[in-house]
Amino acid sequence: MSTRNAGGSLARLLAWRRDEAPDAGFVLVEDDGPWTYRQLAAGAARVAAGLDAVRPGDRVVLRIGNDERFLAAASAIWSREAAVVPMHPAAPPEEVARVVATLGVTAVVLDPDDPAGGQLEVPVVPFARIPRTDPGAEAAEYTAPTRDVGAEPALVLLTSGTTGAPKGVVLTHDNAWSNVRATVSAFRSDTSLSPLADESKPPNLIANPLSHTAGVVRLIFALYVGRRIALLRKFDGRAAKRLIDAHGIDNLTLNPTMLRLLLDALEPGEDLGRVKYVGSGTAPLPPPLREEFEARFGVPVLQAYGQTEAFGGIAVESAKDVLAGRRRPGSVGRPLPGVEVRIVRADGTEAGPGEQGEIRARSRSTTSGYLGAEPGASPLDDDGWLRTGDLGHLDDDGYLYITGRLKNTIICGGFNVIPEEVEAALAEDPRVREASVVGLPDDKLGEIPVAVVETTATAEEVLAAVAPRLAPYKRPRHVLVVPALPKVANGKVDRPAVRALAEKAAR
Repeated sequence: MSTRNAGGSLARLLAWRRDEAPDAGFVLVEDDGPWTYRQLAAGAARVAAGLDAVRPGDRVVLRIGNDERFLAAASAIWSREAAVVPMHPAAPPEEVARVVATLGVTAVVLDPDDPAGGQLEVPVVPFARIPRTDPGAEAAEYTAPTRDVGAEPALVLLTSGTTGAPKGVVLTHDNAWSNVRATVSAFRSDTSLSPLADESKPPNLIANPLSHTAGVVRLIFALYVGRRIALLRKFDGRAAKRLIDAHGIDNLTLNPTMLRLLLDALEPGEDLGRVKYVGSGTAPLPPPLREEFEARFGVPVLQAYGQTEAFGGIAVESAKDVLAGRRRPGSVGRPLPGVEVRIVRADGTEAGPGEQGEIRARSRSTTSGYLGAEPGASPLDDDGWLRTGDLGHLDDDGYLYITGRLKNTIICGGFNVIPEEVEAALAEDPRVREASVVGLPDDKLGEIPVAVVETTATAEEVLAAVAPRLAPYKRPRHVLVVPALPKVANGKVDRPAVRALAEKAAR
Protein backbone atom coordinates (compact mmCIF):
# COMPACT_ATOMS: atom_id res chain seq x y z
CA MET A 1 0.00 0.00 0.00
CA SER A 2 2.95 2.38 0.44
CA THR A 3 3.28 3.11 -3.28
CA ARG A 4 -0.46 3.44 -3.54
CA ASN A 5 -0.45 6.18 -0.92
CA ALA A 6 2.39 8.10 -2.50
CA GLY A 7 0.02 10.15 -4.65
CA GLY A 8 0.93 11.04 -8.20
CA SER A 9 -1.50 10.76 -11.08
CA LEU A 10 -5.25 10.55 -10.51
CA ALA A 11 -5.21 7.94 -13.28
CA ARG A 12 -3.69 5.51 -10.77
CA LEU A 13 -6.89 5.47 -8.71
CA LEU A 14 -8.89 3.61 -11.35
CA ALA A 15 -5.94 1.29 -12.13
CA TRP A 16 -5.50 0.41 -8.46
CA ARG A 17 -9.18 -0.32 -7.97
CA ARG A 18 -9.27 -2.40 -11.18
CA ASP A 19 -6.32 -4.45 -9.91
CA GLU A 20 -7.80 -4.78 -6.41
CA ALA A 21 -11.28 -5.98 -7.37
CA PRO A 22 -11.90 -5.88 -11.12
CA ASP A 23 -15.49 -7.11 -10.96
CA ALA A 24 -16.63 -5.00 -8.02
CA GLY A 25 -19.34 -2.52 -8.95
CA PHE A 26 -18.54 1.19 -8.58
CA VAL A 27 -20.96 3.35 -10.59
CA LEU A 28 -24.75 3.26 -10.57
CA VAL A 29 -26.49 5.66 -12.97
CA GLU A 30 -29.89 6.21 -11.38
CA ASP A 31 -31.62 2.83 -11.78
CA ASP A 32 -29.00 1.35 -14.10
CA GLY A 33 -25.79 -0.47 -13.21
CA PRO A 34 -23.50 -1.06 -11.55
CA TRP A 35 -20.51 -0.65 -13.84
CA THR A 36 -17.44 -2.45 -12.55
CA TYR A 37 -13.87 -1.21 -12.29
CA ARG A 38 -12.96 -3.62 -15.11
CA GLN A 39 -15.63 -2.15 -17.39
CA LEU A 40 -14.62 1.41 -16.56
CA ALA A 41 -10.96 0.60 -17.25
CA ALA A 42 -11.96 -0.94 -20.58
CA GLY A 43 -13.76 2.28 -21.47
CA ALA A 44 -10.74 4.31 -20.42
CA ALA A 45 -8.49 2.18 -22.65
CA ARG A 46 -10.73 2.82 -25.66
CA VAL A 47 -10.73 6.58 -25.11
CA ALA A 48 -6.97 6.67 -24.50
CA ALA A 49 -6.44 4.93 -27.85
CA GLY A 50 -8.30 7.77 -29.55
CA LEU A 51 -6.09 10.38 -27.89
CA ASP A 52 -2.89 9.31 -29.64
CA ALA A 53 -2.20 12.91 -30.73
CA VAL A 54 -2.42 14.22 -27.14
CA ARG A 55 0.91 14.93 -25.46
CA PRO A 56 1.90 15.43 -21.78
CA GLY A 57 0.83 18.88 -20.63
CA ASP A 58 -1.98 19.18 -23.21
CA ARG A 59 -5.55 20.06 -22.27
CA VAL A 60 -8.58 18.00 -23.32
CA VAL A 61 -12.22 19.07 -22.98
CA LEU A 62 -14.41 16.37 -21.42
CA ARG A 63 -18.03 17.03 -22.36
CA ILE A 64 -19.87 14.10 -20.78
CA GLY A 65 -22.75 14.32 -18.31
CA ASN A 66 -23.43 12.36 -15.13
CA ASP A 67 -22.95 8.77 -16.21
CA GLU A 68 -20.35 5.99 -16.11
CA ARG A 69 -18.28 7.49 -18.94
CA PHE A 70 -17.04 10.54 -17.03
CA LEU A 71 -14.56 8.70 -14.82
CA ALA A 72 -13.42 6.45 -17.67
CA ALA A 73 -12.78 9.40 -20.00
CA ALA A 74 -11.09 11.49 -17.29
CA SER A 75 -8.80 8.57 -16.42
CA ALA A 76 -7.95 8.13 -20.11
CA ILE A 77 -6.94 11.79 -20.37
CA TRP A 78 -4.88 11.56 -17.18
CA SER A 79 -3.19 8.41 -18.50
CA ARG A 80 -1.95 10.60 -21.39
CA GLU A 81 -0.55 12.99 -18.76
CA ALA A 82 -2.93 15.69 -19.99
CA ALA A 83 -5.33 17.89 -18.05
CA VAL A 84 -9.12 17.44 -18.05
CA VAL A 85 -11.25 20.49 -18.85
CA PRO A 86 -14.77 19.40 -17.82
CA MET A 87 -17.69 21.09 -19.58
CA HIS A 88 -21.40 20.59 -18.97
CA PRO A 89 -23.01 18.92 -22.02
CA ALA A 90 -25.80 21.53 -22.01
CA ALA A 91 -23.35 24.34 -22.74
CA PRO A 92 -23.93 25.63 -26.32
CA PRO A 93 -21.45 24.55 -29.02
CA GLU A 94 -20.31 28.16 -29.42
CA GLU A 95 -19.15 28.15 -25.79
CA VAL A 96 -17.19 24.94 -26.38
CA ALA A 97 -15.46 26.56 -29.35
CA ARG A 98 -14.55 29.60 -27.20
CA VAL A 99 -13.08 27.40 -24.47
CA VAL A 100 -11.10 25.38 -27.03
CA ALA A 101 -9.63 28.55 -28.55
CA THR A 102 -9.00 30.46 -25.32
CA LEU A 103 -7.50 27.63 -23.28
CA GLY A 104 -5.48 26.03 -26.06
CA VAL A 105 -7.37 22.72 -25.99
CA THR A 106 -5.96 19.99 -28.25
CA ALA A 107 -8.85 17.48 -28.28
CA VAL A 108 -12.46 17.02 -27.12
CA VAL A 109 -14.15 13.88 -25.75
CA LEU A 110 -17.94 13.91 -26.11
CA ASP A 111 -21.08 11.90 -26.78
CA PRO A 112 -21.42 10.68 -30.40
CA ASP A 113 -24.66 12.69 -30.76
CA ASP A 114 -23.24 15.92 -29.31
CA PRO A 115 -23.95 18.76 -31.79
CA ALA A 116 -20.66 20.44 -30.85
CA GLY A 117 -18.70 17.60 -32.50
CA GLY A 118 -19.04 18.96 -36.01
CA GLN A 119 -18.17 22.56 -35.12
CA LEU A 120 -14.69 22.17 -33.64
CA GLU A 121 -11.29 22.60 -35.25
CA VAL A 122 -9.51 20.09 -32.99
CA PRO A 123 -9.70 16.27 -32.96
CA VAL A 124 -12.94 14.91 -31.50
CA VAL A 125 -13.16 11.54 -29.73
CA PRO A 126 -16.76 10.21 -29.61
CA PHE A 127 -17.46 8.09 -26.54
CA ALA A 128 -20.62 5.96 -26.50
CA ARG A 129 -22.14 4.47 -23.34
CA ILE A 130 -20.12 1.58 -21.89
CA PRO A 131 -21.83 -1.81 -22.29
CA ARG A 132 -22.25 -3.86 -19.12
CA THR A 133 -22.78 -7.21 -20.79
CA ASP A 134 -19.16 -7.57 -21.95
CA PRO A 135 -16.46 -6.83 -19.36
CA GLY A 136 -14.08 -5.95 -22.20
CA ALA A 137 -10.81 -7.61 -23.06
CA GLU A 138 -9.20 -4.16 -23.38
CA ALA A 139 -9.16 -3.64 -19.61
CA ALA A 140 -5.60 -4.90 -19.37
CA GLU A 141 -4.46 -2.22 -21.84
CA TYR A 142 -5.39 0.60 -19.52
CA THR A 143 -2.25 1.79 -17.73
CA ALA A 144 -1.51 4.81 -15.55
CA PRO A 145 1.67 6.92 -15.68
CA THR A 146 4.52 5.49 -13.66
CA ARG A 147 6.43 8.74 -13.29
CA ASP A 148 5.52 11.35 -10.68
CA VAL A 149 3.20 13.91 -12.30
CA GLY A 150 1.96 15.35 -9.00
CA ALA A 151 2.96 18.91 -9.85
CA GLU A 152 1.37 18.74 -13.33
CA PRO A 153 -2.14 20.10 -14.06
CA ALA A 154 -4.87 17.49 -13.64
CA LEU A 155 -7.99 19.64 -13.98
CA VAL A 156 -8.85 23.02 -15.43
CA LEU A 157 -12.21 23.88 -13.89
CA LEU A 158 -14.22 26.65 -15.52
CA THR A 159 -15.51 29.22 -13.07
CA SER A 160 -19.30 29.48 -13.05
CA GLY A 161 -21.27 32.65 -13.63
CA THR A 162 -18.42 34.42 -15.40
CA THR A 163 -18.77 36.84 -18.28
CA GLY A 164 -16.47 37.50 -21.21
CA ALA A 165 -13.68 35.12 -22.17
CA PRO A 166 -13.57 31.68 -20.49
CA LYS A 167 -11.28 31.39 -17.47
CA GLY A 168 -10.01 28.12 -16.03
CA VAL A 169 -8.80 27.31 -12.53
CA VAL A 170 -5.68 25.14 -12.81
CA LEU A 171 -5.47 22.31 -10.25
CA THR A 172 -2.69 19.76 -10.08
CA HIS A 173 -2.70 16.08 -9.13
CA ASP A 174 -1.04 17.05 -5.86
CA ASN A 175 -3.85 19.56 -5.21
CA ALA A 176 -6.36 16.74 -5.61
CA TRP A 177 -4.50 14.34 -3.31
CA SER A 178 -4.13 17.04 -0.65
CA ASN A 179 -7.83 17.89 -0.86
CA VAL A 180 -9.06 14.33 -0.54
CA ARG A 181 -6.73 13.58 2.38
CA ALA A 182 -7.80 16.75 4.18
CA THR A 183 -11.44 15.69 3.73
CA VAL A 184 -10.70 12.17 4.99
CA SER A 185 -8.89 13.63 8.03
CA ALA A 186 -12.15 15.24 9.13
CA PHE A 187 -13.53 11.71 9.66
CA ARG A 188 -10.49 9.64 10.75
CA SER A 189 -6.82 9.94 11.65
CA ASP A 190 -5.59 7.51 8.96
CA THR A 191 -5.73 9.40 5.64
CA SER A 192 -4.26 6.65 3.45
CA LEU A 193 -6.13 5.08 0.54
CA SER A 194 -8.95 2.91 1.88
CA PRO A 195 -9.60 -0.71 1.00
CA LEU A 196 -12.85 -1.18 -0.88
CA ALA A 197 -15.86 -0.83 1.38
CA ASP A 198 -18.05 -3.85 2.00
CA GLU A 199 -21.05 -4.00 -0.34
CA SER A 200 -23.31 -3.61 2.69
CA LYS A 201 -22.13 0.01 2.79
CA PRO A 202 -24.56 2.21 0.85
CA PRO A 203 -23.26 4.20 -2.10
CA ASN A 204 -22.71 7.95 -2.00
CA LEU A 205 -25.27 9.88 -4.01
CA ILE A 206 -23.76 12.43 -6.41
CA ALA A 207 -26.37 14.98 -7.42
CA ASN A 208 -24.08 17.80 -8.58
CA PRO A 209 -22.84 17.87 -12.18
CA LEU A 210 -19.52 16.05 -12.54
CA SER A 211 -18.42 18.94 -14.75
CA HIS A 212 -18.40 21.23 -11.71
CA THR A 213 -16.19 21.32 -8.64
CA ALA A 214 -18.62 19.76 -6.16
CA GLY A 215 -19.35 16.81 -8.43
CA VAL A 216 -15.81 15.95 -9.48
CA VAL A 217 -14.47 16.36 -5.92
CA ARG A 218 -17.13 13.96 -4.63
CA LEU A 219 -16.29 11.46 -7.39
CA ILE A 220 -12.56 11.48 -6.55
CA PHE A 221 -13.35 11.21 -2.83
CA ALA A 222 -15.55 8.12 -3.36
CA LEU A 223 -12.90 6.46 -5.50
CA TYR A 224 -10.26 7.18 -2.84
CA VAL A 225 -12.26 5.84 0.11
CA GLY A 226 -13.57 2.83 -1.82
CA ARG A 227 -17.26 3.73 -1.67
CA ARG A 228 -19.67 3.07 -4.55
CA ILE A 229 -21.52 6.00 -6.12
CA ALA A 230 -25.05 6.52 -7.41
CA LEU A 231 -25.26 9.26 -10.04
CA LEU A 232 -28.28 11.41 -10.72
CA ARG A 233 -28.14 12.45 -14.37
CA LYS A 234 -30.02 15.64 -13.48
CA PHE A 235 -31.41 16.53 -10.09
CA ASP A 236 -35.01 15.51 -9.55
CA GLY A 237 -36.59 15.21 -6.11
CA ARG A 238 -38.55 12.06 -6.84
CA ALA A 239 -35.53 10.36 -8.46
CA ALA A 240 -33.39 11.28 -5.46
CA LYS A 241 -35.98 9.83 -3.09
CA ARG A 242 -36.14 6.62 -5.13
CA LEU A 243 -32.35 6.12 -4.93
CA ILE A 244 -32.25 7.02 -1.23
CA ASP A 245 -34.79 4.28 -0.49
CA ALA A 246 -33.43 1.70 -2.95
CA HIS A 247 -29.83 1.88 -1.73
CA GLY A 248 -30.22 2.95 1.89
CA ILE A 249 -28.17 6.10 1.24
CA ASP A 250 -27.06 7.55 4.58
CA ASN A 251 -25.86 11.06 3.68
CA LEU A 252 -26.52 13.68 1.03
CA THR A 253 -24.52 16.57 -0.43
CA LEU A 254 -26.84 19.05 -2.11
CA ASN A 255 -26.99 22.74 -2.92
CA PRO A 256 -29.75 25.05 -1.63
CA THR A 257 -31.72 24.80 -4.88
CA MET A 258 -31.76 21.00 -4.56
CA LEU A 259 -32.91 21.27 -0.94
CA ARG A 260 -35.87 23.33 -2.12
CA LEU A 261 -36.66 20.92 -4.98
CA LEU A 262 -36.56 17.96 -2.59
CA LEU A 263 -38.90 19.73 -0.18
CA ASP A 264 -41.33 20.49 -2.99
CA ALA A 265 -41.19 17.02 -4.54
CA LEU A 266 -41.89 14.93 -1.43
CA GLU A 267 -45.35 14.60 0.01
CA PRO A 268 -46.08 15.44 3.67
CA GLY A 269 -45.08 12.49 5.83
CA GLU A 270 -42.42 11.17 3.43
CA ASP A 271 -38.99 10.92 5.04
CA LEU A 272 -35.37 10.58 3.93
CA GLY A 273 -34.94 6.98 5.04
CA ARG A 274 -31.50 6.26 6.53
CA VAL A 275 -30.06 9.72 5.80
CA LYS A 276 -28.32 11.00 8.96
CA TYR A 277 -27.27 14.43 7.71
CA VAL A 278 -27.25 16.61 4.60
CA GLY A 279 -24.32 18.77 3.52
CA SER A 280 -25.07 22.01 1.71
CA GLY A 281 -22.57 23.94 -0.37
CA THR A 282 -21.79 25.81 -3.63
CA ALA A 283 -24.13 28.69 -2.70
CA PRO A 284 -25.30 30.52 0.45
CA LEU A 285 -27.90 28.59 2.46
CA PRO A 286 -30.81 30.82 3.55
CA PRO A 287 -31.56 30.16 7.26
CA PRO A 288 -35.35 29.83 6.65
CA LEU A 289 -34.70 27.10 4.07
CA ARG A 290 -32.47 25.17 6.47
CA GLU A 291 -35.02 25.50 9.27
CA GLU A 292 -37.85 24.31 7.03
CA PHE A 293 -35.82 21.33 5.76
CA GLU A 294 -34.70 20.25 9.23
CA ALA A 295 -38.21 20.60 10.67
CA ARG A 296 -39.71 18.61 7.82
CA PHE A 297 -37.25 15.70 7.67
CA GLY A 298 -35.65 15.71 11.13
CA VAL A 299 -32.07 15.61 9.83
CA PRO A 300 -29.48 18.39 10.24
CA VAL A 301 -28.25 20.39 7.26
CA LEU A 302 -24.52 21.06 7.59
CA GLN A 303 -23.18 24.17 5.89
CA ALA A 304 -19.94 24.00 3.95
CA TYR A 305 -17.87 26.76 2.42
CA GLY A 306 -15.43 26.34 -0.43
CA GLN A 307 -14.25 27.63 -3.77
CA THR A 308 -13.14 26.15 -7.05
CA GLU A 309 -9.77 27.87 -6.53
CA ALA A 310 -9.35 25.89 -3.28
CA PHE A 311 -10.44 22.65 -4.99
CA GLY A 312 -13.55 22.50 -2.89
CA GLY A 313 -13.81 22.76 0.87
CA ILE A 314 -12.36 25.50 3.04
CA ALA A 315 -14.59 25.16 6.11
CA VAL A 316 -17.43 22.86 7.12
CA GLU A 317 -19.74 22.30 10.04
CA SER A 318 -18.85 19.15 11.97
CA ALA A 319 -21.54 16.49 11.79
CA LYS A 320 -20.53 15.28 15.26
CA ASP A 321 -20.92 18.78 16.75
CA VAL A 322 -24.24 19.51 15.07
CA LEU A 323 -25.73 16.12 15.96
CA ALA A 324 -24.68 16.77 19.58
CA GLY A 325 -26.42 20.17 19.55
CA ARG A 326 -23.20 22.21 19.37
CA ARG A 327 -24.03 24.54 16.49
CA ARG A 328 -22.89 28.12 15.99
CA PRO A 329 -25.87 29.84 14.33
CA GLY A 330 -24.84 31.50 11.08
CA SER A 331 -21.44 29.81 10.97
CA VAL A 332 -20.15 27.55 8.19
CA GLY A 333 -17.98 25.75 10.73
CA ARG A 334 -14.24 25.67 11.21
CA PRO A 335 -11.53 25.36 8.56
CA LEU A 336 -10.76 21.84 7.37
CA PRO A 337 -7.52 20.25 8.62
CA GLY A 338 -4.61 21.64 6.63
CA VAL A 339 -6.49 24.80 5.64
CA GLU A 340 -5.49 28.16 7.09
CA VAL A 341 -7.99 31.05 7.09
CA ARG A 342 -7.44 34.72 7.88
CA ILE A 343 -9.59 37.85 7.58
CA VAL A 344 -8.03 40.88 5.90
CA ARG A 345 -9.18 44.49 6.18
CA ALA A 346 -9.43 46.78 3.16
CA ASP A 347 -6.01 48.25 4.02
CA GLY A 348 -4.38 44.79 3.90
CA THR A 349 -3.95 44.34 7.66
CA GLU A 350 -5.31 41.31 9.51
CA ALA A 351 -8.70 41.76 11.19
CA GLY A 352 -9.44 40.68 14.74
CA PRO A 353 -12.13 38.23 15.95
CA GLY A 354 -15.61 39.41 15.00
CA GLU A 355 -14.28 42.02 12.57
CA GLN A 356 -15.42 41.81 8.95
CA GLY A 357 -13.02 41.67 6.02
CA GLU A 358 -12.07 39.60 3.01
CA ILE A 359 -11.66 35.87 3.66
CA ARG A 360 -8.29 34.53 2.56
CA ALA A 361 -7.29 30.87 2.65
CA ARG A 362 -4.12 28.85 2.18
CA SER A 363 -3.63 25.11 1.77
CA ARG A 364 -1.83 22.55 -0.38
CA SER A 365 -5.03 22.21 -2.43
CA THR A 366 -5.06 25.82 -3.61
CA THR A 367 -4.68 26.60 -7.32
CA SER A 368 -1.48 28.03 -8.71
CA GLY A 369 -3.42 30.39 -10.96
CA TYR A 370 -5.80 30.90 -13.86
CA LEU A 371 -5.63 29.84 -17.48
CA GLY A 372 -7.04 32.22 -20.07
CA ALA A 373 -7.14 35.19 -17.67
CA GLU A 374 -5.68 38.60 -18.35
CA PRO A 375 -1.89 38.82 -17.88
CA GLY A 376 -0.98 39.41 -14.26
CA ALA A 377 -4.35 38.25 -12.93
CA SER A 378 -3.87 35.88 -10.00
CA PRO A 379 -6.18 34.67 -7.25
CA LEU A 380 -3.22 34.62 -4.82
CA ASP A 381 -1.70 37.49 -2.87
CA ASP A 382 2.06 38.01 -2.53
CA ASP A 383 2.23 35.56 0.40
CA GLY A 384 0.37 32.76 -1.37
CA TRP A 385 -3.03 33.31 0.29
CA LEU A 386 -6.12 32.78 -1.87
CA ARG A 387 -8.12 35.98 -2.18
CA THR A 388 -11.61 34.50 -2.04
CA GLY A 389 -13.48 37.73 -2.75
CA ASP A 390 -15.90 36.78 0.04
CA LEU A 391 -16.61 38.88 3.11
CA GLY A 392 -16.78 37.32 6.55
CA HIS A 393 -15.34 37.09 10.04
CA LEU A 394 -13.93 34.57 12.51
CA ASP A 395 -15.09 34.32 16.11
CA ASP A 396 -12.84 33.77 19.13
CA ASP A 397 -12.97 29.99 18.66
CA GLY A 398 -12.09 30.03 14.96
CA TYR A 399 -15.59 29.49 13.53
CA LEU A 400 -16.07 31.17 10.16
CA TYR A 401 -19.06 33.33 9.18
CA ILE A 402 -19.78 34.41 5.59
CA THR A 403 -21.43 37.81 5.26
CA GLY A 404 -21.29 38.64 1.56
CA ARG A 405 -19.35 38.90 -1.64
CA LEU A 406 -16.78 41.67 -2.04
CA LYS A 407 -17.45 42.13 -5.76
CA ASN A 408 -21.22 42.20 -5.24
CA THR A 409 -21.13 45.09 -2.77
CA ILE A 410 -23.52 47.90 -3.77
CA ILE A 411 -22.46 51.42 -2.84
CA CYS A 412 -25.70 53.34 -2.33
CA GLY A 413 -25.28 57.01 -1.39
CA GLY A 414 -21.86 56.23 0.10
CA PHE A 415 -23.17 53.30 2.18
CA ASN A 416 -22.13 49.68 1.52
CA VAL A 417 -25.04 47.33 0.88
CA ILE A 418 -24.26 43.59 0.95
CA PRO A 419 -26.70 41.82 -1.41
CA GLU A 420 -26.60 38.59 0.59
CA GLU A 421 -27.81 40.41 3.70
CA VAL A 422 -30.76 41.87 1.80
CA GLU A 423 -31.50 38.47 0.23
CA ALA A 424 -31.55 36.86 3.69
CA ALA A 425 -34.00 39.50 4.91
CA LEU A 426 -36.25 38.92 1.90
CA ALA A 427 -36.14 35.14 2.48
CA GLU A 428 -37.61 35.58 5.97
CA ASP A 429 -40.94 36.26 4.24
CA PRO A 430 -42.55 32.79 3.90
CA ARG A 431 -44.10 33.90 0.59
CA VAL A 432 -40.63 34.42 -0.92
CA ARG A 433 -39.21 31.25 -2.41
CA GLU A 434 -35.86 32.72 -3.50
CA ALA A 435 -34.40 36.19 -4.03
CA SER A 436 -31.39 37.76 -5.71
CA VAL A 437 -30.31 41.38 -5.24
CA VAL A 438 -28.18 43.40 -7.67
CA GLY A 439 -27.09 47.02 -7.88
CA LEU A 440 -28.26 49.23 -10.72
CA PRO A 441 -26.87 52.68 -11.61
CA ASP A 442 -28.70 55.69 -10.16
CA ASP A 443 -28.08 59.35 -10.99
CA LYS A 444 -28.58 60.50 -7.41
CA LEU A 445 -27.21 57.69 -5.25
CA GLY A 446 -24.66 56.06 -7.58
CA GLU A 447 -26.23 52.63 -7.18
CA ILE A 448 -29.48 51.30 -5.77
CA PRO A 449 -30.36 47.74 -4.65
CA VAL A 450 -32.96 46.00 -6.81
CA ALA A 451 -34.48 42.62 -5.91
CA VAL A 452 -35.55 39.89 -8.32
CA VAL A 453 -37.71 37.37 -6.47
CA GLU A 454 -39.73 34.20 -6.82
CA THR A 455 -42.79 34.82 -4.66
CA THR A 456 -46.53 34.35 -4.33
CA ALA A 457 -46.87 37.95 -3.13
CA THR A 458 -46.91 41.20 -5.08
CA ALA A 459 -43.87 43.43 -5.38
CA GLU A 460 -45.50 45.96 -3.05
CA GLU A 461 -46.21 43.29 -0.42
CA VAL A 462 -42.60 42.06 -0.55
CA LEU A 463 -41.26 45.59 -0.09
CA ALA A 464 -43.61 46.26 2.82
CA ALA A 465 -42.64 43.01 4.57
CA VAL A 466 -38.88 43.51 4.26
CA ALA A 467 -38.76 47.21 5.18
CA PRO A 468 -38.78 46.71 9.00
CA ARG A 469 -35.86 44.29 8.75
CA LEU A 470 -33.44 46.59 6.96
CA ALA A 471 -31.96 50.05 7.39
CA PRO A 472 -33.48 52.48 4.87
CA TYR A 473 -30.40 52.57 2.60
CA LYS A 474 -30.39 48.75 2.37
CA ARG A 475 -34.01 48.40 1.28
CA PRO A 476 -34.61 47.40 -2.35
CA ARG A 477 -35.85 50.35 -4.36
CA HIS A 478 -37.64 48.03 -6.76
CA VAL A 479 -38.81 44.40 -6.74
CA LEU A 480 -39.22 42.37 -9.91
CA VAL A 481 -41.36 39.23 -9.50
CA VAL A 482 -40.34 36.32 -11.77
CA PRO A 483 -41.58 32.70 -12.10
CA ALA A 484 -38.05 31.37 -11.48
CA LEU A 485 -34.60 32.84 -10.96
CA PRO A 486 -32.12 32.02 -13.73
CA LYS A 487 -29.54 29.41 -12.71
CA VAL A 488 -26.26 28.10 -14.04
CA ALA A 489 -25.79 24.35 -14.49
CA ASN A 490 -24.59 23.68 -10.93
CA GLY A 491 -27.67 25.27 -9.37
CA LYS A 492 -26.22 28.65 -8.43
CA VAL A 493 -28.15 31.82 -9.21
CA ASP A 494 -26.88 33.30 -12.47
CA ARG A 495 -26.20 36.85 -11.27
CA PRO A 496 -25.34 38.27 -14.71
CA ALA A 497 -28.69 36.95 -15.99
CA VAL A 498 -30.48 38.38 -12.92
CA ARG A 499 -28.83 41.74 -13.59
CA ALA A 500 -29.97 41.61 -17.21
CA LEU A 501 -33.57 40.98 -16.07
CA ALA A 502 -33.39 43.88 -13.63
CA GLU A 503 -31.89 46.21 -16.24
CA LYS A 504 -34.57 45.27 -18.77
CA ALA A 505 -37.33 45.92 -16.23
CA ALA A 506 -35.73 49.26 -15.31
CA ARG A 507 -35.72 50.35 -18.94
